[in-house]
Amino acid sequence: MADSAIGWAGSPDPIKIGWLGSALDGPEGGYNKIHRMAFDEALEEGLLDRPVEFVLHAENGLPRGSARNTADGFKYLVDQGCIGIAGAYSSDNAIVAAPLANELKIPLISWAGTERLAGDYCFRLGNGDCGGDAALCVSWLARNGYNRVAVLSEVSPNGEEYFRFFRQECRRHNLKIVALETVSQNPANLTENLDNLRQSNPDALCYMGYGMLAAQGFLRKALDELAWDPPRIMGTAFMFYLMGFDKFEGWVGIDQFDPNNPLTEGFHQRYVERHQANPPMWPNAIPVLAYDTARVLAEGLFRAPSLSGPGLKDGLEKIRFMPSTTGGPRTHIAAAPYEHGMFRGDWLLYGRVRNAKLEFEGLFEPSE
Repeated sequence: MADSAIGWAGSPDPIKIGWLGSALDGPEGGYNKIHRMAFDEALEEGLLDRPVEFVLHAENGLPRGSARNTADGFKYLVDQGCIGIAGAYSSDNAIVAAPLANELKIPLISWAGTERLAGDYCFRLGNGDCGGDAALCVSWLARNGYNRVAVLSEVSPNGEEYFRFFRQECRRHNLKIVALETVSQNPANLTENLDNLRQSNPDALCYMGYGMLAAQGFLRKALDELAWDPPRIMGTAFMFYLMGFDKFEGWVGIDQFDPNNPLTEGFHQRYVERHQANPPMWPNAIPVLAYDTARVLAEGLFRAPSLSGPGLKDGLEKIRFMPSTTGGPRTHIAAAPYEHGMFRGDWLLYGRVRNAKLEFEGLFEPSE
């Protein structure tokens, strides 16, 4: 009895949560403050009864780093005692980390859009969805009467998956792909590729890819050189507008920021009250997605039968109708065994950049 009493003396060990990836900006950065705010609120609400320690690790993964860096980073966080990890945010890195999460039985929450993030310990709060992006792009094209579409398809893990779904949706809605240019993430002459598409005289242009062509300004530069200003749409590569709205001028894209979601304004106000500053590059989708990621981990811990990797997995699978700050007002978050795509409802929507500012374009509407 005496030994047991000694074992219970003192404060409980903190729960360790790992953050793996390029979305991290250090202990004093805005995104870490967002994560911390969500967990502080969970403690204040009594959802957690012990402190939570964050372990941050920069991923340095694909496409600029390596797959090994992603794998080593995930294993490092597990070795540090983390029972849950958020990160491997892009599809190429999620594909690398997923087998490790399943093998080591540590839940991974990723923002990846690929359907290849799969397994008992893989959960997805998608910063887009390869199939869903394609369906929404085609719906927007069809509703606006753009029947002849030129496609710029990028060779990347996301690019090929996007195009497979996009072609299927075009066939379903009787849209014609009148021209296709397949390019790398670093094309030799993007202006020539776009000119080939322009010569097909399309009603609209669609870009299916990871997004670096837009984020680095290559798309804007090539369109300007051609003086070509077609109606145009892209998938959730659109949210690279974080790299500068001017680079996305004239584009409609799949977004996750809805100013009409009442939780969005509440989040913004509480962040400003705590830090006397806006979240990073506000307004945009990534801060609310970061906030929901941390909230999901806290809710999973609250429901976990044991504070372990398998226990957190069980807790995450018990979440139902959790209101979402990401997406439209009717978006909610849930999971269940073998059902780990966690967003439900209007979690993907449309944005537009006009005059170097982000505008809300609307929610998904079915097309006949």
